[in-house]
Amino acid sequence: MGAELHPLLHIEITQLQTRQKELLEHLWQYYQFDSAIRENLDVDESGRFETPAQVFSQALVGAKGSSAHLIRYDGAVAGFLILHAAEIESRPITEFADLYVLPRYRGCGVATAVIDQVILKSTQPWLIAVFRNDSQAEAFWRRTLERLPFSSCREIEPPELPEFYEF
Repeated sequence: MGAELHPLLHIEITQLQTRQKELLEHLWQYYQFDSAIRENLDVDESGRFETPAQVFSQALVGAKGSSAHLIRYDGAVAGFLILHAAEIESRPITEFADLYVLPRYRGCGVATAVIDQVILKSTQPWLIAVFRNDSQAEAFWRRTLERLPFSSCREIEPPELPEFYEF
């Protein structure tokens, strides 16, 4: 269980750089480990989960509308966020693609603070896609979409990718 979010602690989101690729790859392993049962993931012969090299290389240099961000909680590494350029209903949009918070920092308000800093402080539209087989993520996003002051939000029905809930 996560610690209570202390008002004196702060969340910092910084764009990851190419020199930090190894850090992102390590955090990705934790992300995949958490998803392994739900998504039937296996490790390779080196004992690691597959890393999306092309996604990382684009995100780390800000290519094709992608970016990777490090999340710190009171100075400590707490997770990452990857954003992608996407298209929904034939319109370009930024996808809040991969948000991962390390287990130690869950329940502390870290994800909510990231959403506040990235989505709520932005004027652009966003796509949030949640795997249908990830009940924890779905529950989190549905609670979040109900309680945070989004200017508007709707679920895309039917979703353009059937394995996702799309908001």
